[in-house]
Amino acid sequence: MTNRSFKVRFYKTEVYKGKRGTTYTVRWSVNGRRHGEAFKTAASADSFRAVLLVAANNGEPFDQDTGRPASHAAPAAEVTWYDFALRYVDMKWSRISANNRISTAKALTKATLALLRAEPTQYDPVDVRKALCEYAFNKNRRDEAPSELRAILAWIRRNSLPMSAWEDTKHVDAVLHALDTRLDGTPAAASSAKRYRRVLNVVLRYAIRQKVLADNPLPKGRDENAAPKTSGTGAAERRSA
Repeated sequence: MTNRSFKVRFYKTEVYKGKRGTTYTVRWSVNGRRHGEAFKTAASADSFRAVLLVAANNGEPFDQDTGRPASHAAPAAEVTWYDFALRYVDMKWSRISANNRISTAKALTKATLALLRAEPTQYDPVDVRKALCEYAFNKNRRDEAPSELRAILAWIRRNSLPMSAWEDTKHVDAVLHALDTRLDGTPAAASSAKRYRRVLNVVLRYAIRQKVLADNPLPKGRDENAAPKTSGTGAAERRSA
């Protein structure tokens, strides 16, 4: 990965005494981006901090997203979501129907846009979705993308978060919100949201089999993140999903 920096700064370990006990949080930053790791004992916090200090003193670059030294990088930190999604499409392409390919492309497009370091505001949103849905996640047309769409896809590849983003509930919630929302910002039909969630569950189970992720971060069963109930279905739903 290229999202690494040698600019690492360490701060004093924070001690918090709460009703459930005392926690010790190691604080540090990578290129100005703050990170923290909480422990139940001072000894564990000191040990973890010492490991980070040794890595920094040895001249190791640190990942700006995870905060960890390069030598500690897990598979999830070494591959971006976008590249993994492309890999999944290529693996699955010949095994699924045309309708399933469309649902897969739409679900991956929504997830990809939610897993970017920044919003691609310099591009037309319609072009961005077209580049992803009609070309990147279509194995048969990927190499046929017009030059202006290839430029968009190159930007997305550079700005896609690593697979380790799935370990952060903030990013998981962002993906769930994207699946549950139409292009105009209104709630998506429950059938569409459930269909996209099923697609992502299959993708993440594949990530587990490939040892890129340890667990499936998507919520199990009904909870506060359940797909919204709406009555809008049919052609209008398919156009705006």
